[in-house]
Amino acid sequence: MRGAMIRLLLGAALLFPSAGYAQTDAGGSSASVSYNAAIVSDYRFRGLSYSNRKPAVQGGADIYFHSGWFVGTWLSSVANYGGAHAEVDFYGGYSGSAGGWNYTATLLGYVYPDGRNTDYFEMQSTVAHTLGPATATVTVAYYPKQWNASSNLYTSLGADVAILGTPLTASASVGRENGSYDEKWDWSAGLSYTLDKLEISASYVDSNYKGALEAGKNGRATALLSVKALF
Repeated sequence: MRGAMIRLLLGAALLFPSAGYAQTDAGGSSASVSYNAAIVSDYRFRGLSYSNRKPAVQGGADIYFHSGWFVGTWLSSVANYGGAHAEVDFYGGYSGSAGGWNYTATLLGYVYPDGRNTDYFEMQSTVAHTLGPATATVTVAYYPKQWNASSNLYTSLGADVAILGTPLTASASVGRENGSYDEKWDWSAGLSYTLDKLEISASYVDSNYKGALEAGKNGRATALLSVKALF
């Protein structure tokens, strides 16, 4: 879901101001503000469950400025993650377009309140191109060695195709992680239905992660359902 918020900001580079954003004027600088809330059957991030394969409640807020800069925060309930039962993300960056390509550069901080050596920051860049009803997205995310983990590199390729004449969008992605989770691959495919500011989606998510005990189970294949609202 974190990746979904970055894609939303990526699209805002061309669609600002757009439906789902409330235009405001902060100190003379025009900006759009959006809020989101979601319920998911399993909080999956890069193929792994952070909710121990159980439902999670999520929500966030984003501010996107006319200049291309943006800031935001996103929260989710999680299973016991180093003593933490919640995740709070903070991020900021720049989004724009050039030559038919949309791009973002983002700095993210992942905070797990009451967690032991769980917080970290990450740098992420995203490039996307739309051709007709299809959009292809390439993401590269990297975090250097920090007090709680070795360095990590994650790359992914995703595609979204709007089914013409319907409110449906088909999506698929594949990602590779090298570092904290050794050399892990994850992949997904799904279908989403959009009605005004409500999005209902169903997807298949899997990975080749083979961690021990519960960690290994959290990387197994699953059917994921979610309901998300934008305000």
